[in-house]
Amino acid sequence: MKTGVLLLQMGGPRNLEEVEGYIEALFRDPDLVRLPHLMSWFRGPLARRVARKRAPVVREQYQTIGGSSPNNATTIRQAELLEELLGESHRCFAAMAYTPPSVFDAVEQAVAEGCETLVALTMFPQYSTATTAAVMKDVEASCRKLDVPLSRVRKVERWASRPDFLDAWAKRIVSELAEARRAGPGDPVLVASAHGLPVSYIESGDPYLREMVTMMAGLKERLPEGLKIELAFQSRVTREPWLEPSTEQTLKRLPADGFRNLVLLAPSFVHDHIETLFEIDQELAEVARIAGAERVVRVPAFNADPELIQILAKIVREHT
Repeated sequence: MKTGVLLLQMGGPRNLEEVEGYIEALFRDPDLVRLPHLMSWFRGPLARRVARKRAPVVREQYQTIGGSSPNNATTIRQAELLEELLGESHRCFAAMAYTPPSVFDAVEQAVAEGCETLVALTMFPQYSTATTAAVMKDVEASCRKLDVPLSRVRKVERWASRPDFLDAWAKRIVSELAEARRAGPGDPVLVASAHGLPVSYIESGDPYLREMVTMMAGLKERLPEGLKIELAFQSRVTREPWLEPSTEQTLKRLPADGFRNLVLLAPSFVHDHIETLFEIDQELAEVARIAGAERVVRVPAFNADPELIQILAKIVREHT
């Protein structure tokens, strides 16, 4: 009896021509972008307007990282490696919320290949209604369309505080810290730049902030004693209050306080995309340098590293 594994991700534009459509899809999603009740009636036109306005700038950003998002290709590669590791009893599929291959296509293919059970594995380690809940709704909707009983679906909605995952991150961080100490200047500071979220989401019960703080506490236990760690938030896209402090504020403050050796960490993401390759590596790193930082590096994301694939395989086995 085969098990189908869905690696759930947002996806990303595969070329510059897909950028505008991708932005529109993001702003059309009511879980990702909440609007006041009256404005929600005009979500479609608003999404198209925002996409047209933002697309030229965002295309330029994607151009600087190679003209596309690596998100799709990386997730597809993760699925291939995970299937090799799990063996013939499992089939693994990339399943994207906003770009091909879609969640529906992945569920349909799993059913066509005889998978009796589905493991819906979110690639967002921390749970949020803006990401995890949204893609799980896509899974449920796809199953209903294809007459797949939801009792056959095993949901994996959070895994940020797993000891093996924390151990893997800590190993990468310690390696970068050692290099930072050798290179100088001064002791390094670890800046964890998590993806931001509107404060209203947290106030309405979204557990993302709590899970991020718990993850960072678990990492702190595994990192050198006395290390200065700062948690900040990036990627604000609306005018309403978002989680603070912002990464930009933090990177301006630290050099002014005498900390010029900065190691950045993206704890919300297991693989690279526009938020790491452009926003952190280019925009925010430049903010830090202008503020006086002499060394700014980022702990590498896992992407398709075998260590992450091993962890994903353990998660799947635990749920089957």
